[in-house]
Amino acid sequence: MSKKKKKSKVADRIAPIVIGIILVICCMIPVSANLFGQTGYITEITSTERIGGREDINGQPNAYKWIVAYKFKMENGEIETGSVTVHGDAISSKSELRVGSPIRYLAFYPGYNTPGEGKLDGSTVMFLLTTGFGVFMITLGVRKPKPKKTPAQRSREYQAAKPKTINQPQTAAIEPDWDSFVYDDETPITKAEMDEIAAIATDEEYENEFDLINADTEGAEHFRKILAILRWRRANGR
Repeated sequence: MSKKKKKSKVADRIAPIVIGIILVICCMIPVSANLFGQTGYITEITSTERIGGREDINGQPNAYKWIVAYKFKMENGEIETGSVTVHGDAISSKSELRVGSPIRYLAFYPGYNTPGEGKLDGSTVMFLLTTGFGVFMITLGVRKPKPKKTPAQRSREYQAAKPKTINQPQTAAIEPDWDSFVYDDETPITKAEMDEIAAIATDEEYENEFDLINADTEGAEHFRKILAILRWRRANGR
């Protein structure tokens, strides 16, 4: 396998892990604050600022994004600051935040806080679902992909799955490990060899094992390995 392909596979595994970690961190903080945090109360709305242009949101046409900054009093009497981004219209944030509104915050890190009363509302459920998706992405990246089966492995599995017949000899020949043999990959596969494969291969073998027999990406070694398997099977009555 080339270094380029190895790097590509590593990147394909790292990307979902990074995305999953970001989703989990970003979503667990608001969930933790809302469900397990302490409650403070706004003492002052320090600023309300509209940012950006008009946004078209379903159910809220002509919406604008606003940042509402505030100060709130914690349970220990100290004052902390916070802000929240909301969608309003062109002239008002419509945040409904005012002096006395509850704020949920983490006791060990009050700098992260969010307006609310700690209920399991729709936004909290959405954060929980997104956290679950993040965990799934991490699992997807950590899990190792199953290695592709070799023709010999597929052949052995296929033979093991075939029903046993009454007349089948008890001391049947053991199929060799085809991957241990060396096949000519330099000489192009001939028409005679391809015709022989087509003549002696069964429909089941085409469907269950040699589905890539006509693939342009397979080389001469691949076809000669298939031909060796078929010749051995026909010689042993299989």
